[in-house]
Parts: sequence; C-alpha cells; structure tokens
Amino acid sequence: MSGINKNKKNLISKAGKTDAQASLEFVLVIPFLILIILAVSHLGLMLYQRNVLEQAAREGSRVVVTTNSNDEALECIREVCPGFNQDRIDVRITPEESSLRKTGDMVEVVITYDAAGIPLLMNVFKVREKSIKAKSQMRMECY
Repeated sequence: MSGINKNKKNLISKAGKTDAQASLEFVLVIPFLILIILAVSHLGLMLYQRNVLEQAAREGSRVVVTTNSNDEALECIREVCPGFNQDRIDVRITPEESSLRKTGDMVEVVITYDAAGIPLLMNVFKVREKSIKAKSQMRMECY
C-alpha cells in the first residue's frame, strides 16, 4: 500500500512542476506574441492607408482633368480620406497653374501622407514617421 501512495505523490509533484513550467513559458512568450500581433496590425494599417491615398490621387486627378480646378480636386481628395489627419496630407498638382494646362497635357497628382503609426512599435523599432506616397497621372480633357 505504501508503494501506491508514494507513486501518487510523485505523479502529483511532477504534474505541479509541469504546470508551473508551462505558466512561466507563457509569461515569457506572451510579450513577443503581442509585439508580433501589433506589427502585423500596423502593417495592415499602412496598406489600408496606401490604398485610400491611391484612390484619392486617382479621384483628384480625375477632377483636375475634367474641371481644371485645383480647389475642387483638393476638396475631393479630402473627402476620400476622412479618417486621416488632414494636417499630415500634402497634395501637389503638376502643372500647378490651371492656365498652363491644355487639352491633351498630362496632369500629375502626388499625395504624401506622414503616417504616425502605432507609437509603441515606432519606439521599439526606432522608426521615425513613415511617409506614404501615392500618385496618379491623367490627360487633360478640358481647359
């Protein structure tokens, strides 16, 4: 009988050690898992922002080539990216002057956005602000 009780004690003490070891391993690994999840979500955010900026550049250049108005193009671009910090958006339309554009000329709209990203990740990876650029070119349809 004493042999059976001794085996039970050994099984119980071994089970307790493996549970503690698994808990310790989990505590050591979880910060890296969180960091990986944040990095992947940050990458997804950057891709989303780039897609929106590309769409805004296309819409802006379409407005310029059909109306020859920079103001309407800027308004359209700001409407396409409502969730963005508008102070960080820089729009350049080439040629700048509407009087310099003629039917058939190429118009280029370049949008640059200074994406701040997730502050914790930016500090961990020592990354400064990342600029996202999108551009679109179209031919003038009116003057």
